Amino acid sequence: MRLRLFAFMLGGVTGFVFGWARMTDPDTFHSMLALRSPTIYLLMASAVATAFIGARLIHGRRALLTGQPIAWTATPPNRNHVLGSVVFGIGWAVSAACPGPTTAQLGSGRILAVAVAGGIGVGVWLQPQLAAVRSHRRSAPTASVIQAADVL
Repeated sequence: MRLRLFAFMLGGVTGFVFGWARMTDPDTFHSMLALRSPTIYLLMASAVATAFIGARLIHGRRALLTGQPIAWTATPPNRNHVLGSVVFGIGWAVSAACPGPTTAQLGSGRILAVAVAGGIGVGVWLQPQLAAVRSHRRSAPTASVIQAADVL
């Protein structure tokens, strides 16, 4: 319960900051994508720098709220990362909304955020389906093996 309360409060603060930084306004993203305003780029750069430093500081320690050890392994980029990045970029450009502030946009009454949230929902639902198809494809015998087995 304590973890959920903390997550709820952190979400509220994050939504407030998104609104304060005008990340709920599509014009902010239009200005960024048209290279007229560096504000969002600077915001993203500061978030990446903070996450980079924070990740180095917490690796190997224990989580404050749960006491679980914090550890991960790095994986090299692959085709799925590139394809995901392209889909993310296209979705961002079409909707003029980053998935991060979508909940704040919903809270501020932005109708377009419903479509963005729906797209995120479809992506979240579709990802395990695609992973199952990929793993089935890897484990399925090739056509030549099936034909040889049918002949025997």
